[in-house]
Amino acid sequence: MTWAVRALCVVLGLLGQGAGAEVQLPEAPDGRLAHILQRGTLIVGVKTDYPPWGMLDAEGAIIGLEPDLAQVLADRMGVGLQLVSVSASNRLGRLEQGVVDVVIATMGDTETRRAQSGLLEPSYYSSGVVAYGPEDRPHQSWDDLRGQPVCMTQGAYYNRTLEETYGVEGRYFPANREAKMALSFGRCVAWAFDDTALVQRVLTNPEDGYSVMEERILVTPWAIAVARAEREATLGRFVSAMIGEWHATGALLALERKWQIGESAYLQALNRAWAQPGACAEGPEGLPPVCQGAPPFPAAEDPATPPAWITGLRDTTGVDLLVLHEAYTRGRLTQGLGLTLALSATAILGALTVGLLLGTMDAALRGRGWWGRALLVPQKLLVTVARMTPPILQMYIVFFGLGGVLAQSAMITPGAFATAALILSLYAGSTNAVLIAHALALERAAHPEAGVWALLPRAFQRAYDGLVAACVNIVKAAGMASAIALAELVSTVNLIVSEGGDVATFMNGLLVFYFLLMLGVLWLFRRLRRWILGAGA
Repeated sequence: MTWAVRALCVVLGLLGQGAGAEVQLPEAPDGRLAHILQRGTLIVGVKTDYPPWGMLDAEGAIIGLEPDLAQVLADRMGVGLQLVSVSASNRLGRLEQGVVDVVIATMGDTETRRAQSGLLEPSYYSSGVVAYGPEDRPHQSWDDLRGQPVCMTQGAYYNRTLEETYGVEGRYFPANREAKMALSFGRCVAWAFDDTALVQRVLTNPEDGYSVMEERILVTPWAIAVARAEREATLGRFVSAMIGEWHATGALLALERKWQIGESAYLQALNRAWAQPGACAEGPEGLPPVCQGAPPFPAAEDPATPPAWITGLRDTTGVDLLVLHEAYTRGRLTQGLGLTLALSATAILGALTVGLLLGTMDAALRGRGWWGRALLVPQKLLVTVARMTPPILQMYIVFFGLGGVLAQSAMITPGAFATAALILSLYAGSTNAVLIAHALALERAAHPEAGVWALLPRAFQRAYDGLVAACVNIVKAAGMASAIALAELVSTVNLIVSEGGDVATFMNGLLVFYFLLMLGVLWLFRRLRRWILGAGA
């Protein structure tokens, strides 16, 4: 990129003043840099689950190699520093939304991400992909993992390649913590992630019983990023110059030593290149390859030409459906849509069934003496626990805890879909049980001679609005299932957006989909009310 090279040449004085010159702020800052200086604070997005590059200390403060780099940037600007925790799936979104000014978050430099945001040159680190698993596992190579369930972290640039080229069956989790938990409880045979993080994990936990596969693939440089509009503005030029200074002075190597990582050959080579005066000056082809570090990871390509209506729609309305042309993303989106509809239908049916059974049980046993009260104890306990604990916590307990115990004891292991359907059914069904039991009690007071089943149609009518609200809310909560690697629609769209899908198109598409889904649920409940009232007439 010639803009970055010009900045490095001008600010560092590489054409005669020496590569070790200290970078200074531009005399006339513009755009985001001017805003940062006026605000007096630099906001940087960093990781908190990637030790020692970014992590939390005992007091909850964010520390690590990358927070140290952020502090150097803030100090050179003469402003305060605010660190914001970001993940692989949301870091570029937060950058383009203006939540953070700069992202330094172990981000691989890819052609897809360069089109999405303002990734800067030169790179400041690199990593490859390895598999992490139990030491006694039979999987010693990527060929051994073909067709096997492998845990992955949402937003990683190599996930698609691992599935398409290496044939693994990806199980996507929102963060490293969930991916490691799933591996520990036998939900996958290995965890595919950056070698930098996984090797460090093994070194710091030698007695953990896990090891890293020796075969390292898909080596990619890391990039610091600013918003796309700031790449050629003074903020992007300043940060690019700072990266060049870090290489020239050996600052990055010093940080590796500080955090006991060990000097990498990648940074040593960049240090040698940048330390030579004039070696990283702009040439006919731009920045010399030896000064860039490594080329960006190539974008996945679909050999077929997209139809004219897709490109025409994008050019005339801004609605970008280009990713739907690719078989991989189209198939994944279709799967997410189907899973969302299936999970919603199962959860609604389950919630009504649970509510009906527990609600009528409450009505039937009340007033039956001590034995009735005794039989109601487990019913009340189930309803209270299911209603009063967050469904996401229940999913974690069943999927990772109970499911892990069952997996390790060679019994049937509940899958992600079954777990999510069960928890959502119980969560909404417990509320439905309270509504039905209360409605039946009111109907019994008005019609003491009638039995429970005879009163049920009128009780349903009385509790109708509450039942609808509970079931509608549980449909909206289906997105929580992504925490246990169920690729429903919300998580699938997030994955597509992180790989280059248009944010506005897909977020508005989600809004329309859920609006239509809610209308469909309401229509079904109206039909159900007519049927029940007709049957009870």
